[in-house]
Amino acid sequence: HILQKVGGPQNRRRNTMLCRSLLPCKVTKAWSSRLRCSLRPTALFPRVLNARFASEEAREVSQEKAFEVVNVEGHGLSARATRDLKLGDVVLLEEPVLVVTSNDKGDEWKEQLYSKYQALPEEKQQEVWNLHDACLQKREKSLEGILFTNCIGRDQRVRFDAALCLELSRFNHSCSPNLEQSWDQEAGQVRLVAAEPVKAGEELFTHYVELRLHREERRQQLHENYGFWCDCKACSEPSEGSDRRRTEMKRLDDSIRVDQQDRLKNMDRGERSVKRVLKLFDQEGLHLLTWRKLHCLSGMEFALRRGDVTASIRWARKGYENAKLAHGEHHRDTMYLAALMKDPSSHPDFEYRTESAKNWGTWVVAMCVLFVILTVAYV
Repeated sequence: HILQKVGGPQNRRRNTMLCRSLLPCKVTKAWSSRLRCSLRPTALFPRVLNARFASEEAREVSQEKAFEVVNVEGHGLSARATRDLKLGDVVLLEEPVLVVTSNDKGDEWKEQLYSKYQALPEEKQQEVWNLHDACLQKREKSLEGILFTNCIGRDQRVRFDAALCLELSRFNHSCSPNLEQSWDQEAGQVRLVAAEPVKAGEELFTHYVELRLHREERRQQLHENYGFWCDCKACSEPSEGSDRRRTEMKRLDDSIRVDQQDRLKNMDRGERSVKRVLKLFDQEGLHLLTWRKLHCLSGMEFALRRGDVTASIRWARKGYENAKLAHGEHHRDTMYLAALMKDPSSHPDFEYRTESAKNWGTWVVAMCVLFVILTVAYV
């Protein structure tokens, strides 16, 4: 996600999911890129129902709202912190006002959108209509344009999946965001937490595009898809070092994915790549917890394949700490990593490594027997 709100020169908005060429406007081009950078990947971990804990947390958050939406002259609407925030403090838990899902290749999603919109109370319809429409190829504001500009994607297995959250849509973009966004499937809520300490009065940012791109690529995507040129700190103070670090993060991530496909080769290289990419996150000042969590999980898998249980526990602990901050203590990812931290043998790679060791031992014994037979026969 990310943008400046209606009325400002940096008109706004939000991220979505898989690109399907469904909308006759420039927003369709951003359909996949917006989803990738702001959503947690589809569940890698076992389901742990946590709706009760989520509802308790929601009540706690609502008692003292962590942000307010204000109108800043020349910039439009923005969300500002109402109090000092610590790393991991929950800023927002919100259920969507509209959800549209479809695996149909036609216009079923559009019919569903209008049907659900008409079923909303009049005041909610007006709140939806007040959101920005960044479809630059349409003269009139449209419900489809509002949806694509502001929605988030949740399930990448569904052809068309869009959830519209009213309060989430008011958070602007930065290429160095101070908020972490994720979707909690069990609770049916989007979750925003502080990704770094924030002082009261400071603006709160999420992100709308892939952050591990060159500055000019990010700014071009934001201009094409949302109609503004980003002037965040990372873009207004360009640095070759920053561009180099961000593109290296993306390259290393791709390399880690390749190494994960080969269970027996490149285990040391994969773990080195994980350490390197986490170091680059620190150097660049990108504190996105979900990315860190997933890289720590990769590090744990590489360590297990090497047979280093101690290292795998250290990686699981780091992943758990990031998951707890990003998603909360009772989220399924957090609970799964907590279990791995105590007993990594529950991970499939542990069983694979054990089986590989057995196969290797069997091969060695067979070679020894064959050597003895050949020696006896020769003698």
